[in-house]
Amino acid sequence: MAAKAGCCAFRAMFPGLPAGCGLVSWPPACPAAIFVLSVERYPRDPGSGGGLLEASGGGGGGDLYDVGLSDGHCRLRAVLHPALNPLVRRNRLRCGSELREVRLGLDYDERRLGGARRVFVLLEARVVSPGNGAAAPPAAGMVKVQKLLVFGEGEEAAQGPELPIRAKRRYYLPLWDSANYYGEAWHQRPPEHHAQSLEGSRYINLKQLEDHIWQKRKDLPPVIVRILRKFRLYHFGRPDRYSECPFQAKFLVADKSWSVTLVLWNSLCMDWYKHLEPGMVIRLHNYIVKKSYAIRMGQDPAATQEPVLELNLNPRNPAGEIAVINPRSVRGDWQLPSLQYCFATRKELSDLHTGDLCDIIGLVTFVGRQERIRNPERSDEFLVYRWVHLVDGTASEPFVLKLFSTSQPEIQAQISPCSLADNTVTLLVCTNVKVECQVIDPSGQTTFPYLLTTEYSQVYVNGHHRGKLYVRHRKVKEFIQWIQLAKDKERDRLCHTLIGGSYSYPPLPTSERDYRREILGRCPLTTMSELKQLVNQLEYREYRQITVQGRILSVKYQPLTWVDGESAEACATRESAIGGIMEFEELFDDDRSFLGTARNKSPVIPVKRNGTPLGKQVGLSRKRKRKGPTCRKKRGSARHGKDTESSGEDQPLTPCPQTCERNVNRAGSPGQGLSFSKACQEFCTDSDDTETMPSTGSPCSELPIASLAECPPQREHIPHHGNISHMVARRFHFRDKALLLQTFGLQPSSLSGSPKAWTVNLERCEPSCYQGYYTVTILGLNEELSFDAIFIPIVPRLDHRAMYPAKHSNTLISILAHGGPAFRQPCHIDMECADSSPPSPGDILQSAVDLEEMLFIFVLDICSQGGTNVEVLLNRAYVQHRAL
Repeated sequence: MAAKAGCCAFRAMFPGLPAGCGLVSWPPACPAAIFVLSVERYPRDPGSGGGLLEASGGGGGGDLYDVGLSDGHCRLRAVLHPALNPLVRRNRLRCGSELREVRLGLDYDERRLGGARRVFVLLEARVVSPGNGAAAPPAAGMVKVQKLLVFGEGEEAAQGPELPIRAKRRYYLPLWDSANYYGEAWHQRPPEHHAQSLEGSRYINLKQLEDHIWQKRKDLPPVIVRILRKFRLYHFGRPDRYSECPFQAKFLVADKSWSVTLVLWNSLCMDWYKHLEPGMVIRLHNYIVKKSYAIRMGQDPAATQEPVLELNLNPRNPAGEIAVINPRSVRGDWQLPSLQYCFATRKELSDLHTGDLCDIIGLVTFVGRQERIRNPERSDEFLVYRWVHLVDGTASEPFVLKLFSTSQPEIQAQISPCSLADNTVTLLVCTNVKVECQVIDPSGQTTFPYLLTTEYSQVYVNGHHRGKLYVRHRKVKEFIQWIQLAKDKERDRLCHTLIGGSYSYPPLPTSERDYRREILGRCPLTTMSELKQLVNQLEYREYRQITVQGRILSVKYQPLTWVDGESAEACATRESAIGGIMEFEELFDDDRSFLGTARNKSPVIPVKRNGTPLGKQVGLSRKRKRKGPTCRKKRGSARHGKDTESSGEDQPLTPCPQTCERNVNRAGSPGQGLSFSKACQEFCTDSDDTETMPSTGSPCSELPIASLAECPPQREHIPHHGNISHMVARRFHFRDKALLLQTFGLQPSSLSGSPKAWTVNLERCEPSCYQGYYTVTILGLNEELSFDAIFIPIVPRLDHRAMYPAKHSNTLISILAHGGPAFRQPCHIDMECADSSPPSPGDILQSAVDLEEMLFIFVLDICSQGGTNVEVLLNRAYVQHRAL
């Protein structure tokens, strides 16, 4: 009764429910706080319109969203009005959001007698929670989802998985792409089948099927084949067609005579796709033989590398049959082909050519955040990807893998970097990856090979290696031996692995001439008005790289700071005792003019004009090492994790990292550590047969280098709205695993996991070796619009983005062209040098002279962080030597 009486928030809007039909008229807005428990996506069908959804408006596209709402006592499922769809697409309305002024409508299904089926429609709502992914969802920890009763349905539990409300579909799609399966409708176990004796059964080989093309005969004998490749899941649902399960799953299968394409349709995909793996032997019956899709479309099968025939299995007419044969029952006289692997080491990768296929194995040292790009074949759909670094001990450089969806959501969700300091190891195998080689200099000697997953790639991590056929491969055994005998230096490298942050690969050319020749033809220039429109239209985690031209108005430097998880409590107690500007004065040179006279304003570096300094040039010295972290306050404020203008409010300044080397063997290690020996156990066989972070407080310094022109009142300026904390890679420690995977992964559809994971502050996670970042203000050629872009310099030798030794003059112009400063003494990545420190920010800023006379080409990496937060990262800037 308590739960029933507590449903006052929804009952106030629909007082006649659940007893009566209630009112269909415009309901009042709910004054109470409503929490979003889930947001689930599905495509429309021809019957999805009508009623309150008739006037869709708002550009909702072909998708509908069902939302789970709760007032804390019960929950209600409703359809989101299409006018509100953009809130979901930009991750403004998400699971965990708090809503106010909620207005729900009520529709009845007029095709059923008495309108037995009620449909709630979320018509209006004001999202209270912020749109960025940094803040903890306010509903986390406040609502116990499993114990909530469904409003209007009594206490009877729903039978089976919940289905879409306004479409005849048996499934939901993932929120952010369509290449994965999602939800409870995808069976956890394959369908049961009656065991049949394989002795004396009549079979047919694949070569003999050419005589039965297009014959829908049910009496064709079964075939026994081995799965060689498993393709990415394909969704073909359309708003103008009814289809309960519009999925297609393709496999390459073969026997001793031939290879064909096996195609599963509709509900057979939901029954079997999760459970069929390369290497399995299966028995197929009640199939339909067709010519391949390439032949039917008039294409050359040799050009598409597709088999000539297809075996199509449907859920009905006839109902296809699949049976998995136990490996112990596979007979030698079937002569089924074995699953072939072609593993390549990182040392051998340089000898491969663009388009070559290979398999790789390695230890994960970096996992990038998940981002989205538009599908070139379907512009309304997205492809999700992330960058991954792996090392195998054969070269100092890692494998660089661009990992797209492989329709293995459970496995991909487990990918995280190694952390030997926490005794955690991630062994990753990725099959059928394609080699790409990027050349960035005219001589062709500097190439950057990297790998792309294909539509039939498969990825495996710890817990999924056992029983795979590749564990017997010679190069896999050699890799396992290297792990077991790894030297201290190699192990130390795995103690400092990274996750997340902004990342772009391959690196761009270092000169304007090379950029024009290699890149500019494929990436045309973008106007400032187009840039403004793009920033406003990007959807959640959508990534675009664009090129604009203009001039530099100003450059400001700000150090990165972070809160050490161990010292946060100590900092809180010391903060009141240690404050003011004196605490961080030792960061600067003895020249006090650098600090400025006012403590609440940023110092200004004078600009040299016509080669004559207007004032004394000063520089920011390198930070001095300290024995322990300190906490201090400084006048001036910055928005939480953002680059903003200073003000006169007091904000705590968190301690700067003293060094990139830290002892992480502390109370964050996993309870059950995964040592090298344990990680290698999955590869054992029965025989030896072989085939620095943004501060929540004020910046330490803000150094505008050029006030080239006073901004006229009519000029529009776009400040940077991205969250700097999400642009910086983090050191990976096991204690922070849940938070880091959640932060740099995509927003989930529903609340899950421990609510405590939502409340941990990202600023507690140690950033990578970055020292600081620059805010570059760029003015368009027409001087009508300017915007701020963030430049995070690549740190030589220590940075995961530094793939080759930079060598240049270390002026601001050369640093912008190369992506970061160079060693004062030439030094290769992972090599020790006598003088390996880059120049100080003050030295860099002193080199910025006469910028008002220079025209630049700017390469920008733009990514939406959700809501109104869009990061604009300056990748490269080249001085133009001739007009475009």
